[in-house]
Amino acid sequence: MKKIFLFAIATSIALSSFAQKAKTNLTAKSFNGHHLAAKTTATGDTVAIEHILGTDTLAAYIVGHNADSGYVTGTDAYGDMGFAERYDHTDTLVSVIGVIARFTGTVNPASTKTVVFNTWSVGPKTLWTAAPSGHVYNSGFPNTSLTSVTVPITHLGISNIDTVADTVKSFWFPTATTNLSTFFVGYTINYTFAGLAGDTIGLWSNRDNERHIAYSSVSGADTIINNVNATQYSDNTWHDDAFDNFTLGNHLFIFPIVKIGGPNAVNGITKNNLTFHNNFPNPATTSTNIKFTVAQATEVTISISDMSGKTIQTIKGNYNAGTQVINVNTEAMAAGEYIYLVHTAEGEGFASKMSIIK
Repeated sequence: MKKIFLFAIATSIALSSFAQKAKTNLTAKSFNGHHLAAKTTATGDTVAIEHILGTDTLAAYIVGHNADSGYVTGTDAYGDMGFAERYDHTDTLVSVIGVIARFTGTVNPASTKTVVFNTWSVGPKTLWTAAPSGHVYNSGFPNTSLTSVTVPITHLGISNIDTVADTVKSFWFPTATTNLSTFFVGYTINYTFAGLAGDTIGLWSNRDNERHIAYSSVSGADTIINNVNATQYSDNTWHDDAFDNFTLGNHLFIFPIVKIGGPNAVNGITKNNLTFHNNFPNPATTSTNIKFTVAQATEVTISISDMSGKTIQTIKGNYNAGTQVINVNTEAMAAGEYIYLVHTAEGEGFASKMSIIK
């Protein structure tokens, strides 16, 4: 059994930061459905993920004046090394060209540490536990790295000022993947927790229990664990977060930047409740249409940013189940390339690239 880790849900913040820079205000930041914060026990552990009030003034992850126990989605006292989220689709013309992620924490401006973003293939089914009446299998963990890029942690968009929000950042792979049907995206980091010296980082996440996919399925007498997100422990083995890592039922704020064939792709690429189809026309001049489908009614946010990460336009709305085509006015946008992220309040999302010509 792994960790008793330090986590609690705040109503309006993602993973709050901590360590030498003790961001204790749990209501200072928000990001559409992503707000995971923490509170400590006397020993610095967490007994459960639970909702806490925005008026709660407990510091996040503080164990002592100069120490903390880390993030469940990043550097931590357990030495976790990798974090990954699985994606599936039925369209045969999807490749991954990058990732978009939101980190938080504390970074020494002089730090030389790096993270490696990856797209992994999905490994084979593996036995988790055997029983006379039927075995339990993992559906597949991150396996072979298909493409990767190394990024200094000083470039992750983490603010070193308590009152300044962390920034969503895009990271590009030097080589795009070939067409994929299933894959994981995530990152790995090597470190010695005792020697972090101010570098304590983690991915934002949504609330626990907001993972909208069954934890497992039945195949004959066997049970198959649906490996949706996973953590790589210090011994390099991958473990399912829902079954083997505090029963965490959430999603990580790391999304693939995809290139999808055909502007009106019927199948698209799917993550649980959300299917992303594309934008068209692309390139655009005065307007473009972003197409997506939601299986159930939900709030969807479309965020458009320039290549430096500066948000240009945000569109948010509540949409009924079905296919949606959202017209975006691009007339005032300068010619060039932009990134847009489509994501739901439950933590599902995809990003892609659009071009504007004049």
